[in-house]
Amino acid sequence: MTQQDTATHYSIDDMKALIETMQIYKKDNSGKGITRIAYGEEDEAAHLYLAGLMKEAGLEVYRDGIGTLYARLPGKDRSLPAIGTGSHLDTVPQGGAYDGALGVIAGFYALMQYKPQQLKRDLELVVFRAEESSRFGFSCIGSKVLTGKIDRARWEQNRDDDGNNFFEVLKSLGYQHDNLDSCLVKEDRYSAFVELHIEQGKRLENDKKTIGIVNGIAAPTRFSVTVNGHADHSGATPMYQRQDALVASAGIITDINRAACTEAVYGTVGTVGKLNVVPNSMNVIPGQVKFSVDIRGIDTESIQRVVQRLNNSVEKAEKDFGVAIDVQPISAESPVKLDDSICQVIESLCQKHDISYMTMLSGAGHDSMNMAPLYPTAMIFTPSVSGISHHPDEFTEFSDIAVAADLLAETLGTLANQ
Repeated sequence: MTQQDTATHYSIDDMKALIETMQIYKKDNSGKGITRIAYGEEDEAAHLYLAGLMKEAGLEVYRDGIGTLYARLPGKDRSLPAIGTGSHLDTVPQGGAYDGALGVIAGFYALMQYKPQQLKRDLELVVFRAEESSRFGFSCIGSKVLTGKIDRARWEQNRDDDGNNFFEVLKSLGYQHDNLDSCLVKEDRYSAFVELHIEQGKRLENDKKTIGIVNGIAAPTRFSVTVNGHADHSGATPMYQRQDALVASAGIITDINRAACTEAVYGTVGTVGKLNVVPNSMNVIPGQVKFSVDIRGIDTESIQRVVQRLNNSVEKAEKDFGVAIDVQPISAESPVKLDDSICQVIESLCQKHDISYMTMLSGAGHDSMNMAPLYPTAMIFTPSVSGISHHPDEFTEFSDIAVAADLLAETLGTLANQ
């Protein structure tokens, strides 16, 4: 599919080796997956390693004020908007080796299938920062900075487990932290942007398809909930006198799950994935519980019905259990429609090479959802074995990776010659 006479003869086997090499850059957690938290030591090392590798390969490499990594292959007419691709390197705690990193590595491979000045337009790889919400409570922070979607007040308020917010972490690492305008990408920087990513679900595998052509991305609505009850002795306090924050929380969490199940026909999901119980002792009634709520979907009205169920459940819990509950919104993002014309290019190439494919929506958020309002954007999905992601067992067959990477390379080349 791709050009045989390349600048460095960067092969599919080279890409496979790089996938394995990148797994070195992780926090030591007894072999349990990949932990490469945004702006952590391992994340920084991974970015620096790739920057050196891509510079050595002859690409034009630089990093912006927040550490976003750019690598560019020059085309014939450098006055034209480039074709962009990219993803992220940071992971969730004990995550997998393919989420984000595969899109970066395949993007590098794609650029290396062409010589400088071979294509009409430049190709550029972007390695975004802090895509995962694990550290700061917000997802896709790097791409939001690049596209002017900074929410300074909320980002200052939310802190990581060490008590630092996003801007304080930037400052500690020597990055720009006050005025981030220098990181903004211009509206004419790209004429198209294509991100390759693992599916993180089972549809491709179940339908026996090699490629997913993504034409829309679901968006998360997130809350932080604090339930304040009263901590008392577990043996000396009668059941009717208790203000048990955990029991109250359990009812709310169950209601969120039931509401999301009711809305499943619209593709809406609801998750409580983080729970903190105080004092967290066997013989003390829980006095306070904090938990996160993550509601995602592509139907705005459906999402709002789950939110309303959350609010109703909170009111009921306060009355039934004598607790005080504070619900703080973290983010409310809109579902994103991706570009039909790019999807058609990808579809045509799949048909040309007899690659099985399906058009689909992404239930997970991605950096592409922030690029899409500025540039025509699409995504290519490759199957996740058993649909597992954000887990040490996350895996994609290399035969599928090879097909997707070659498809990405040819897609970028086709768009670059338009």
